[in-house]
Amino acid sequence: TTSPCMADTAGAPGPSLDVRSLLAQSAASGGRPSTQVDKEDDLTYDLGHLCASDPSPLDEAALKEDASAYLLRIARDNAQLLTNRLYGILASQPNKSAIKLPEPTTALPREKPLPKPKPLTRWEKFAAEKGIVKKKRSKMVWDETAQRWAPRFGYGKANRQEDPMASWLIPAKPGDDGSTDPFEEHATRKRDARSKQKRQEERNRLEAAHAAGLTGRRKGAAAAGNSLGGSLIAGDLTSRADKADYLKGAMRASQVSTASLGRFDRQLEKEPSKGRGVRKQYGSATVAADVHADTKRTVSVVSKIFPEDSARTKVRARAVDAGKASKVARMEEESANRKAKVAKAGSARAGAKERGAPG
Repeated sequence: TTSPCMADTAGAPGPSLDVRSLLAQSAASGGRPSTQVDKEDDLTYDLGHLCASDPSPLDEAALKEDASAYLLRIARDNAQLLTNRLYGILASQPNKSAIKLPEPTTALPREKPLPKPKPLTRWEKFAAEKGIVKKKRSKMVWDETAQRWAPRFGYGKANRQEDPMASWLIPAKPGDDGSTDPFEEHATRKRDARSKQKRQEERNRLEAAHAAGLTGRRKGAAAAGNSLGGSLIAGDLTSRADKADYLKGAMRASQVSTASLGRFDRQLEKEPSKGRGVRKQYGSATVAADVHADTKRTVSVVSKIFPEDSARTKVRARAVDAGKASKVARMEEESANRKAKVAKAGSARAGAKERGAPG
């Protein structure tokens, strides 16, 4: 017995398998929608922003019949067209792991406002007034001592003065003190100059930031409540004393602006203290001036508690008798000591009786 399959194989060839018709039937039977959209591709694309615009008008009859289904179908077709464009870009790229988008063609508005111009420092203001233009200098310069090209700054810089082999001898001047170390003095002056430069840079930065942050509020009524807690504006800082006070306040504010309120910050050289408060000073108990001042304060307090009467009798003196008060305090202390001794002796005798009692 031969099967129909064997008969077809042995005899004439059977009907061919049409894959396209099977895929079309599968799509029509309610499976996944096809990637091919039955619609004219008249969209306007901006692939850099992953955006597509459909200029075609809507079908009013379909909107009235079922607006939600119609809009969903239009949105799905447009999204499929956009996806086809993206996969077309991927097919033309050698790297298939990511799609490299083109440059956007639509100019979008900024999310944030335009940045404010950076405030000018003292040197930048001076250079602008004098017409000084910054010129880029070369990184390598000629070292006259070593007779070679060396970096202008950094390690191995040219014509450096702190070379120990070049500055091993410092000539003494007529007015110099022979008991001091000239090399240590030179190092100290160098550290002071570096610290002064840092302080001046910080001062210039604070002044520029203050001028940029407060000059815009000059015409308004919001001059008070700035970052330092005062009501200063840039025009008020005219005198040298005002600028010094402002810089001191700014320094104090910056010293406690960290999460630990400046507790773990390293203090720079010649930096003012963080102003943790003044420790209370107590007078000495043996110095006559301190004892006299303490007596006056005590009398002032007592005079408010026990004022004199209208006849100006010695009510205050009778009410406050230092000798009697000290005697009463001493007697109370002695009485308490005697009671403590008696209680201790009683407990000792009771313990001895318990140890001596027969078991």
